[in-house]
Amino acid sequence: MLIQQGLGNPPIAEGGWGVQLPKDVLISDANPMAWTWHSIVSDPTYTLEGQAGYTSWEVQIDCHGMTMANAMTLARAIDGVLRGGFQGFLPDPDNTYVHGIFRQGPFIDGFSDLNHSFVRSLEYRIDYDQV
Repeated sequence: MLIQQGLGNPPIAEGGWGVQLPKDVLISDANPMAWTWHSIVSDPTYTLEGQAGYTSWEVQIDCHGMTMANAMTLARAIDGVLRGGFQGFLPDPDNTYVHGIFRQGPFIDGFSDLNHSFVRSLEYRIDYDQV
């Protein structure tokens, strides 16, 4: 939700799918960009009473484009939303409080044979609590 809201109204790209783009999302110049995400690591905090609400989550966001320029444009836009130092509650039913969002490592570029798209991957660590 945070990314889609930050990409404008209407957003510059569709997205938020887990792991893989649906078939034929990138079909023309009218829809040249889309994004997916997948978890890398979820590291919850434990106390003597069991698992606490605080978790550090590493996520990869894949920015797909019909051209590499499209993928790079979308990656810059998403990075602009997430590296802005967001801190606060998300509008979700779990009452998630985000302590911080931190970009990890360099960009990773590639090509998806499955989607016939250029890809720029971004990685972030998100520290959050669900209360």
